Amino acid sequence: MPNISNTNPQPEESPSGGGWLECLAWIGAAAGFSPALYWLGKAVVDSQQLRDAFIILVVAGIVMAMEHGIFPHKPRFNKNVLAALAVAYAAFFCAGLFGVFANVMLTLFGVSAFIVSIGFACFDRKRYVLAVGGAFYIFTILSFAIKIFDLPLRVWAGKLSAFVLSKFNDTVQLFLIRGQEPQIAMNVDGASYLVATECNGFGIISSCFVLSAVLAFFRSDASIIKKAALIALSGALGYFLNSMRIVSIVAVAPIAGKENYFFWHEAFGYAFFAAALLLVFQISRPRRGEFSGTCEKTPKNYKNV
Repeated sequence: MPNISNTNPQPEESPSGGGWLECLAWIGAAAGFSPALYWLGKAVVDSQQLRDAFIILVVAGIVMAMEHGIFPHKPRFNKNVLAALAVAYAAFFCAGLFGVFANVMLTLFGVSAFIVSIGFACFDRKRYVLAVGGAFYIFTILSFAIKIFDLPLRVWAGKLSAFVLSKFNDTVQLFLIRGQEPQIAMNVDGASYLVATECNGFGIISSCFVLSAVLAFFRSDASIIKKAALIALSGALGYFLNSMRIVSIVAVAPIAGKENYFFWHEAFGYAFFAAALLLVFQISRPRRGEFSGTCEKTPKNYKNV
C-alpha cells in the first residue's frame, strides 16, 4: 500500500492581502511589550547567571534545529501566527486586571506568545516553535524570580553541603550573617567560607531548567505530566550538583592552599556545570528514532564557595 503521508507539509500561505496589516500587528505587539522586553534584556545584561541560561537556551534551539533539519524561511503569515498574536494581545490587555503576580505572569506569557508568533512565521515545524517558546517563557519567569530566590537558594545550598560535609567532619557549622544583605557562612576546621549570591546555584539551576524545557517540550513520546516531571527533576539535579560543587571546593581548599584556591573554585564550577548539562540532556532529550560564575569579593577571612 503506498505511503500517502506528507512528510514535508506545505506551509500555510498568507491570507489575502499584501501583508501590511500583519506587519502592523507585529509592530503593535512589539511596541506594547517593549517595556517588558527592555526589562528582560537589562536583567540578562546585569546577571551572569541569566546570561548563562539564555546562551544555553539559544544554543539548544540552534543545535536541535540543525539535528532535525529545521531551517528558517522568509516570514509568512498563517493561522498559527494569527493565533499566537491573538494570545499575545489578549495577555497584554488582560494584564492589569488581576493581582501583581498574575499580571507579571500574564505579561511574560504575552511576550513569549509574541516570540512564538515570529517563530511560526519563520519555521514550519510547530512542535519546535512551541518547545523553544515554552522554554523562553520559563526563562522569563526565572528572570523575574532571580532576586526572590537568591537567599533561599543560598540557605538550601549551604544546608545540603554542610550536611554532606558533616558526615566526614565534626567541625562543620552553618550560620547566618545578618545585615542589610544577609550572608550565609560556613565554618569547617576553623576556616570560613561564604556562600555568595553568585554561588547560590541559580545559574546552573536555571540553565538546567531551560535546557530540559526545550528538550522535553519537543518530545512527542511524553505526556504533559512526564514533561513537567523531567523539568522539575532537572532543576533538582542542578541544585544537588551545585551543592556538591560547594562540598568539593571546601574539601580541596585546605590541600590547595590560598594561592590555588581560585583555580580550583573555577575548575569545579565549570566541571559541575558541564556535568549538570550533560545529565539533563541525557534524561530529557527525545528518544532516538522519534523523528525522521565568578563570585563577588567577600568580607575579610571569608572565601566564596
